[in-house]
Amino acid sequence: MSKFSLSRWFRDVSIARKLYFTVGIMAMLILLELIVLFFSINTLSSVRAYVGGEGLYSKAQKDAMGQLIKYARTHNEADYQQFWEFMKVPLGDHKTRVELNKSKPDMEQARQGFLEGRNHADDVDGMIKLFRRFHANSYIHKAIVAWTAADSLISEFEPIAEQLHKEINSPNHSQEAINKILLKIDPLNEKLTHWEDEFSFALGEGSRWLEKVVLRLLLCVALTVEITGLALAIMVSRGIQKGLQEILVSAKEVAQRRFGIKAKIFSKDEIGILANNFNGMAAALEQSIGKIQQEQQKFEGLLDSAPDAIVIVNEEGKIQLINHQCEHVFGYTKKQLQQQEISVLLPQHLPGNQALNEHLFSDSAQLPQNGMTLEATGFRQDGTQFPAEISLSPLETTEGRLITAAIRDISEKKKLENEIREANITLEKKVKQRTAELESKNKELEQFAYVASHDLQEPLRTISGFVELLHKQYKTKLDETADTYINYTIQASDRMKILIKDLLDYSRLGREKHFTRVDCNGLMAEVLADLGKIIKDTNAEIVIGHLPVINNAFPTELKLLFQNLVTNSIKFRQPGVRPEISIDAIRENGHWRFSIRDNGIGIEQQYLERIFIIFQRLHNRSQYEGSGIGLAHCKKIVELHGGHIWVTSVPAKGSTFFFTILDN
Repeated sequence: MSKFSLSRWFRDVSIARKLYFTVGIMAMLILLELIVLFFSINTLSSVRAYVGGEGLYSKAQKDAMGQLIKYARTHNEADYQQFWEFMKVPLGDHKTRVELNKSKPDMEQARQGFLEGRNHADDVDGMIKLFRRFHANSYIHKAIVAWTAADSLISEFEPIAEQLHKEINSPNHSQEAINKILLKIDPLNEKLTHWEDEFSFALGEGSRWLEKVVLRLLLCVALTVEITGLALAIMVSRGIQKGLQEILVSAKEVAQRRFGIKAKIFSKDEIGILANNFNGMAAALEQSIGKIQQEQQKFEGLLDSAPDAIVIVNEEGKIQLINHQCEHVFGYTKKQLQQQEISVLLPQHLPGNQALNEHLFSDSAQLPQNGMTLEATGFRQDGTQFPAEISLSPLETTEGRLITAAIRDISEKKKLENEIREANITLEKKVKQRTAELESKNKELEQFAYVASHDLQEPLRTISGFVELLHKQYKTKLDETADTYINYTIQASDRMKILIKDLLDYSRLGREKHFTRVDCNGLMAEVLADLGKIIKDTNAEIVIGHLPVINNAFPTELKLLFQNLVTNSIKFRQPGVRPEISIDAIRENGHWRFSIRDNGIGIEQQYLERIFIIFQRLHNRSQYEGSGIGLAHCKKIVELHGGHIWVTSVPAKGSTFFFTILDN
């Protein structure tokens, strides 16, 4: 176990603790000085109190003797009582002295004695402490001896006073006997005065001695305070100065990038910690500089490996760094371009370069933080020009703003663009030609469908008319089989009429393209009025939400769309179940999405797309009538309005038809 060293400990503690320690030591020494001063003042005050007490003692004794002599002359009992009143002072001091001489004195009894001796109550405790603490001191001891001797003489006055009182009060008193008694007083007074003087002289010498001791003690304490404070201050300041000097020397070396000299560590305080951290920082800085140099070499290597010509310029447009590809593209060496203007490579008078200069070096130049790409014209050392694509990126550094320009020769790209442009022009011409041809064919097909369906109605009406005549004239005249055939022909003729009408309506959809503003709420009211009978017959419940106003729509076609979907929801109901239909619409991304939900028979999953194809039926005519063209109508109407239609369904639970219509 190492030996404890106070100086080493003081050197290693923190500066704050050193200051606390110094202040604490100074405070303790000052406190000691104050204690000594307080003790000295109290002691001197106690000596002063004894001197004053001696005066009271002497005066009271003299006054008592005067009263006793007066009593011998006047024989007045009051003078005799006054004698004893004055005697209380020396007798009280006597009581205190006797009590304090005991090994275990009664302090209360001692205090009472001093108070009877007419000493001030504030001085009593100090007088007792002085007697107890310094009774062995030669000066105090001498005073106590004189006090004791005086007390023994005081005690002799008591029998003289009693003898005189007895003589005066006797019936046969004589003046001669009284005078004889009084003759005993003067010798006692002379002796008592001697001891009183001895007591005063002893206290005076003791007081002067004590003053010298106190002054010396206070001087020693004051010198100790000053020397200790000065020594601690010098020790702390030298330790701080020494450690800081080492750090300054090492800092100068580091500033010159010489990392070999380390700051010496003399202590473990803040200066020592600072020196240690500085050495660590210097080591880290040395490593960082090495890494930066390595990274710089890597950066230059990456720069040289880039496929594009890289040029880094400052805010003034002067070239700071280029890569090998730049040398290859422009024909200059790095040394030739160092600190040259960027205009050497991209002259302002060439196409596109003026815009480059405005983005980079004009007074109002603003380059986005994420960079930008533009096209310009490069100028090689041999005087040739080439189209270039330049990507500009800003880089903020401590030395100012740098701009990185990645320059790519796009001669081949421009060549390909020209070829593609020519191909696109040719393609656009072909597309326009084909589009015109398709539009013409579509018009011809629509006209054909219209004419065909219209022209088919005339022979169909003729056939239907003759069959009706046969049915009326020859019913019951032919056999039952003939009647059945005639009925089949009539039914087929009726179905053919419906198909031709539906086909004619289908071909007419969208022929008159006249857009108007359509209120869907009013439109649905018309649909429900038209379908009032079937709604009443089936007891259908139809709930309509708030529907929109479409700015541009075909009102007739849109009404047919709603009518077909509502009619289907009622037609394909479940047997014995009341039809429940809800209609709603919501706005989504510039169009309205409508939904028509029912509780009908539903549709199998595999038929959800098929039902929108013309003349496609999922049920035979004996179950549900119709031509199979209604949903095809709906699909065409929705597409005319720039939307699409679809359905979701669960068999035996119902279906929901959705369709979208553009707001404009």
